[in-house]
Amino acid sequence: MEFNVAQQNGALNISIVGAVDNENADQLKQEFQELLARDFNEAVFDLTYVPFITSSGIGKFLIFYKNVVAKGKKMRIKGINDNLMELFKSIKLDQLFPIEK
Repeated sequence: MEFNVAQQNGALNISIVGAVDNENADQLKQEFQELLARDFNEAVFDLTYVPFITSSGIGKFLIFYKNVVAKGKKMRIKGINDNLMELFKSIKLDQLFPIEK
């Protein structure tokens, strides 16, 4: 899994490349902790190149979202494939934060 971050106009643009599975969930957790230390208004995740995500990965996103909201900030996901969109909608993540294709 590759994790790329660019900051622009108060937004963190995060691109994740590769599967988010149980093996790299700890790496994701560490990356999220580093993001939370930054000054930003919104975290925008581009998941265009994420073929799948495990429940462990989804859990890390939920913990990150909870921390972001607690700081009065926003989170959004874009570039999501049909399978991930179906999964995210089935567990109602689209009701927590915006998800765009």
